[in-house]
Amino acid sequence: MRCVLTVIATVALVSVARPQATEKQISDALREVHDRGAEVYNSGDTAGGYRMYQGGLLMARGILTNRPDVQRLITDGLIAAEREPSVARRAFLLHELIEKVRVEVRSAGRKAEAVGIPPREVKTGEKGKVAATKPPATVGEVKGGVIGRVLWQGNPVAGVDVTFVTLGRQPPRVYETTSGPQGVYAIPKLPAGRYVVLITPGPNAQVKKLPDRYATSTTSPIVIDVKGGAEKVDFVLQ
Repeated sequence: MRCVLTVIATVALVSVARPQATEKQISDALREVHDRGAEVYNSGDTAGGYRMYQGGLLMARGILTNRPDVQRLITDGLIAAEREPSVARRAFLLHELIEKVRVEVRSAGRKAEAVGIPPREVKTGEKGKVAATKPPATVGEVKGGVIGRVLWQGNPVAGVDVTFVTLGRQPPRVYETTSGPQGVYAIPKLPAGRYVVLITPGPNAQVKKLPDRYATSTTSPIVIDVKGGAEKVDFVLQ
């Protein structure tokens, strides 16, 4: 069964396993592997999710012959995951590794983006953690979970992937969505709890590059407490 899952997970990457494959094609294929693996992982089959992530990363490593730095990143990440005694923890580490690889692949050859508009001030809560702004929600506007906007350089951005990862829970749970028009995202059934939030450009994002620190749970400064009722939470990136 695990072999079957691994083959399914790598179909998207096989389609771009050729010398002329672009960075975008490889990144998008890894995104598909990530999404399929997340579905299996969240269904309770942590081992299946792990094998999907592992198979996709191995295939990507074979394709990226012109990026030895990314190949090393993948190799080191796979080795680190194998050292973890928990399969759930291994799967989660590879989930993060895929996002790191996508960031590296998509940023290849790009110049640093100039900041045309100063980012909004983000108030700091606990030391080392960034507090998200919480505009008041009107009655009936939000039925449950969270809804809000993603802003970068003072402007709302569509097509950005927003991922809530539970803290203090093993195995961690992952809840994902993508921002729509005006940068609005929504996760209607997000349970109460403490989360670290990851924010990365999706395949159709209006921005192609965001600060790398928002891509993984170990570096993202956005940690929030969800009360379980209807909440509005805007993420102002800087």
